[in-house]
Amino acid sequence: MADNKLKRVLVLDDEPNIVNAVQRELKSPPFGQYRYEVEGFSDPLRALEHAKEQTFHAVITDYRMPEMDGLEFLKALAAIQPDCARLVLSGQTDMEALVRMINATHISRFIPKPWNDLFLKVALTQALHYSDTVLESRRLAALVRGSEYLTLAVPEREMDHILMVDDDPGVLSSLTRALSEHSRVDEVFSRIRSEPGQSSHALLREDQVTLHIAAAPSDALSMAESTTFSCVIADYKMPEMNGIDLLTRFVALQPNCARILISGGIGKGELIAAIDSAVIFAFIDKPWTDFELKMQIALALSQRRMLLENQRLAAFVGKRDAAAPD
Repeated sequence: MADNKLKRVLVLDDEPNIVNAVQRELKSPPFGQYRYEVEGFSDPLRALEHAKEQTFHAVITDYRMPEMDGLEFLKALAAIQPDCARLVLSGQTDMEALVRMINATHISRFIPKPWNDLFLKVALTQALHYSDTVLESRRLAALVRGSEYLTLAVPEREMDHILMVDDDPGVLSSLTRALSEHSRVDEVFSRIRSEPGQSSHALLREDQVTLHIAAAPSDALSMAESTTFSCVIADYKMPEMNGIDLLTRFVALQPNCARILISGGIGKGELIAAIDSAVIFAFIDKPWTDFELKMQIALALSQRRMLLENQRLAAFVGKRDAAAPD
């Protein structure tokens, strides 16, 4: 029986010390949701030849390499393994290059050098989880293809309610500004969210997103009694209740709500607890960049919608199978 928690990862960088550092980090605790079997290469051509013989769940590649850049490599790899999740690791990629890579190869994440070790693992986990969700969506769609399900009306896109929780009014104001104002990078986020061949949309359209703020965890929990949230973003250090405990409460209250933790000072042990008990989608350092904040929310909303659709498909398959004659 296949081990769904064991994931094979290909790491490519023209600097062997970078390859070794990524390999070492992926094989060290905390391990999180998955365990990794990692193979490293400094030669893109050798990596592509090996990919013809070995299936990988994810690839982490540098962008700027002398023999073949990351864009060329990922396009070649996609022809061999189209379902391999793609992450780019680079300290030099500019915005235009990133847009080109997203358009041409549909990368899952961009990880800047130098990277935070936990950020690297969270990014990889997100990419793998999203890839698993896509594959499950295909499987469920295949089960219902050709059935009466296809004649049912597709539900309208629901309003995304985003809740921001922080006891600092200045932080809440900054979060609201970052999520409300349109910027050049919105195209990047919208393209990360869209599947190949589908049209992309702005990240935060006024008619599809509502922002909510809470200055205390108790306020947030009260709001959760009457509003279904798509995503909750909580600070870690709050006097009434820390962000991990709050997000853990949301796991029980609204399991389909994506959970993001932000903090300017948190230990590794607390982050492990956030991953294990609060099952956070992402962790964002203070001070954050609007790029990272928006990208995390874009990915969270995209995956949540796909998970909800998978639940809808799975419910139909269950009803269909239960109604089928023995």
